[in-house]
Amino acid sequence: MKQFFIALCMLFGIVGVSPAQEEEKTALLITHYGSSDEQTIALTLDVITREAKERFPQFEVREAYISPIVRRRLAKLGKQKDSPIDALLKLRTEGYTHVLIQSTTLIEGSEMTSVRKDAERVKEFFKEVRVGNPLLYSVADAELVINILTNERPGSKEDIVYVGHGNQLPSTATYAMLDYMMKQRGLKNCHVSTIEGYPSLETTKIQLKGTRPKKVILIPLLLVCGNHSKEDIAGVWKDELEKEGYQVEVRMRGLGELPAIREMYMEHVRNLLD
Repeated sequence: MKQFFIALCMLFGIVGVSPAQEEEKTALLITHYGSSDEQTIALTLDVITREAKERFPQFEVREAYISPIVRRRLAKLGKQKDSPIDALLKLRTEGYTHVLIQSTTLIEGSEMTSVRKDAERVKEFFKEVRVGNPLLYSVADAELVINILTNERPGSKEDIVYVGHGNQLPSTATYAMLDYMMKQRGLKNCHVSTIEGYPSLETTKIQLKGTRPKKVILIPLLLVCGNHSKEDIAGVWKDELEKEGYQVEVRMRGLGELPAIREMYMEHVRNLLD
């Protein structure tokens, strides 16, 4: 149905008025991967959207959830969330001529690619559509995130492992870069690893054998503390490292709970305005 609507818009124009004839209206669309956990949503995603409204009162601020699985789960609970393409089409039918899109994804992975494709599909319906970059897009972004993360320094007999999601795409190299940059700073007791990419759990086990800590602290390198934090990090990873003889502590905290991380997203939006 959406494909038909887009095709119809391309043929006749939405609501019969070309963007050039309309009063200019700008919206800011925040796109989250999403979560079906109410507590997680309240601690992170809702906070980011609310802060965007506070920081950019000149724009209409909307949000969308990228994950179809999350949207379906929420729908079963009676909570509807727009997909990015649905949110964009709604904005157009409401007369918005300019859209800024800021995703809260961490890296330039498949979710970010999906958002960019959606923006490309509808860009001719607007005077302008701009898409911001994910959290870890540049070397400067990585430096800032390391500064934020390493405010928590491990003790003399501890190592910290930051565990991201990762993927099988080239963008998983972002996590390896973070790990390398930490080591270059002399933070030999800080490691970055991933659940589904590289560096892997096995890679991290090798690093831990080199530093020989008594205790390992696992911290999610994820925007929200959802199922991956609970099942993979606090479950599989904790169990595997305890089998290696380490005392393991899991700090259940999403990156989105950190004000400095949320501020980075706000700065990405400001960059869209330049």
